Amino acid sequence: MTLADRITHHPRPFDPDRAGDAIATAPWAAGPLRDLIGGTAGCSPYLSGLIAQQSDWLQGAVDDPEAALAQTLADIPQIPFADLGPGLRQTKARVALLTALCDLGGVWPLETVTQALTDLAAAAVDACIVPLVAAEITRGKLPGMTADDAASAAGMTVLAMGKQGAGELNYSSDIDLICLFDDDRFEPEDTATARAASSTSSARPSSA
Repeated sequence: MTLADRITHHPRPFDPDRAGDAIATAPWAAGPLRDLIGGTAGCSPYLSGLIAQQSDWLQGAVDDPEAALAQTLADIPQIPFADLGPGLRQTKARVALLTALCDLGGVWPLETVTQALTDLAAAAVDACIVPLVAAEITRGKLPGMTADDAASAAGMTVLAMGKQGAGELNYSSDIDLICLFDDDRFEPEDTATARAASSTSSARPSSA
């Protein structure tokens, strides 16, 4: 079923002018979906901006929000590493917008909303860690590791703590990670080098 077919309620716009502007950027929306977009934009400047930016994508996404979410997350590994920063920002914008509309429209229950945001965080972390570890391997900073070890992050394990670990991230949550590496993969004399390289790799995603 489409998002529009499952809407049970929508917010009343606090700012009718902003609601009208958002509706104008989504001329394809009608009926309850139009009201949901207007009410959402009229209560949130942030989501209003996302509606305007992502209108073309959203038009297709509302036909099957679950499939759109799954495809958006599945596309993350295909983002070239050089474009990972802007690519993840666009992905975050799309997931946040679709999730908010499904949330505010009563389409998804709370556990689906928080799981969608948690899945986004997990996919984004993986998309950062793997190529960063691959780069460290290429630079010779992880002794004994080869390109084949990149997929397993050369033995690095990233544990999600708090709300991410529980699948309960909300729209403004930070993510708390613990990064560990398997020192058994390295010769004793290489452990310090591997530890330094692992710290570099795990620190960079937060600035992506």
